[in-house]
Amino acid sequence: MRVTFVKRGGRRYGVYVARDRGPDLVAGSIGYDDYLPHDLLHFIAEAEFGLDDGVFGDLAAGGNARLFVPVDRNLVAKTWRKQRIRRTRLVDGRRSEQLAGALERAWEARRRGEPVGDPTLARLMPRLDELAARWHSLQIGGSLTLTWPRPERRRVKQAVRDKRGAPRASAGAAARTGARS
Repeated sequence: MRVTFVKRGGRRYGVYVARDRGPDLVAGSIGYDDYLPHDLLHFIAEAEFGLDDGVFGDLAAGGNARLFVPVDRNLVAKTWRKQRIRRTRLVDGRRSEQLAGALERAWEARRRGEPVGDPTLARLMPRLDELAARWHSLQIGGSLTLTWPRPERRRVKQAVRDKRGAPRASAGAAARTGARS
């Protein structure tokens, strides 16, 4: 999976995702920064810390992370809208947000000449420096493409549970076993 961040005018950027095992996707931007856009920090956090159930991990698993739509508008069919409306739980979403924030704070502190106390974050600072320089030097319309470090995969369906958290048979399974609801 390749993720391309495109600098647009008016302090905006777009995120384009090219996948081998699903349609190409696009999303608008949040958290613009002249050096390290918010979604770029998410990508680095999820890629470097092995978070496969965050935004980009969900995309690599064939999902849409509730934020992305197909580039090909013909694919925005009824089933896609249903999938998009269905609540997608990003198990690593909160952790991704925390790490992206920590990376941003550490990088900004380092720019001010302060030390980065966490050695795990400190080891990522040269990579962030390089990406920040590349992003900052882009003209409007320029882009930066990163490759997801792990193979694309299929999402594993989680067991359906009732209100108490106990496993519940799906309607199809109930019909096959003769169970009644």
